[in-house]
Amino acid sequence: MALRTGTSSLTRELNIAQKCAVRQFATEARPKQRKTVHPPRRTYLHQQYESIVNNDRAMFIFQHNNLTVREFTALRQELSRLGAPAKLTVLRSGVFNSVLRSTKYANLEPLVEGGPTCIFHTNANDAEHPDLLKKAMAVLGKNKKMMLLGGKLDDTLLTHDDVNKIVQLPGLPQLQAELLGVLEAPGRKLLSTLDSPARQLHSILDRRIE
Repeated sequence: MALRTGTSSLTRELNIAQKCAVRQFATEARPKQRKTVHPPRRTYLHQQYESIVNNDRAMFIFQHNNLTVREFTALRQELSRLGAPAKLTVLRSGVFNSVLRSTKYANLEPLVEGGPTCIFHTNANDAEHPDLLKKAMAVLGKNKKMMLLGGKLDDTLLTHDDVNKIVQLPGLPQLQAELLGVLEAPGRKLLSTLDSPARQLHSILDRRIE
């Protein structure tokens, strides 16, 4: 009886020790998850790109082929002479694509993966600067090392051809004036038609009086 009791106690102690060992092994085998800490420069660029993508209404992506610092500086100076808030920013593709993936413009990501890229971006409105996009594309298009890939305007994604078509459109004030002329034309024609019998009657009465 004493032997059986001792055996049962030993079995229980072995089971408890085995469970503790398994629990300790599981705890030690599970690595601690560390929070990723990005370098300050990457964090700054991420915030900068995020602001550009979400806040600037026009953003056009270019591939630049071995453009020198002097050439970049010359392009930026020409853009500054346009008298509008417009910038040319060189991209770090990995950081920029991580920003795009978290926005509704994620389909632009393939445009940034092909080589060294930069973006022309502005938040100027058409009413104040109706010809800005056209003039800016003319400045950038003069340099053969700059190749337009596409971009976005407001919430619309654009291909290379879309950008070229849009920048050729007249400014908003001119479009409004043309639309107003189209809308007023039928009214002027109707007024002329209604006024014609009255003028004819007035002419007949004048002749009879004479």
